[in-house]
Amino acid sequence: MTTEESERLARRMQEDVWNEGDLDAIDELLAEDFVQHSPWEASELHGRGEFKRQVEEFHSAFPDLEGTVDEVIADGDRVANRFTMRATHEGEFMGVEPTGETVELQGTIFARVEDGKIAERWVVDDVYGFLKQLGKISEG
Repeated sequence: MTTEESERLARRMQEDVWNEGDLDAIDELLAEDFVQHSPWEASELHGRGEFKRQVEEFHSAFPDLEGTVDEVIADGDRVANRFTMRATHEGEFMGVEPTGETVELQGTIFARVEDGKIAERWVVDDVYGFLKQLGKISEG
């Protein structure tokens, strides 16, 4: 893959999957045996189906989720992107009832591309800051 194609994969994950909630795009973007490592529950996802469930859970709790890709760097079969997502907490999420508050999540994703699709991702999100905004974690 070219650098531009790898960068486009990262952007489409944000735009098509996370912003639009297009679960069909996941089949185009992720390898069948896709693996994701992340600080979220579960800390490791296997396959497109598990990833689709994670996207659905986020969209159920944050239906107006909108994110931007702040920076993308690609080199060979690796692509990294830094992103910011904002959304209104309108549904239960990780045991927290809807607050109606706007929350922001920042993170970085490192991905390995294989045969034109994302085969593996390492997600480094500010989960602590996000859960603090939801009130699941208090100062102290």
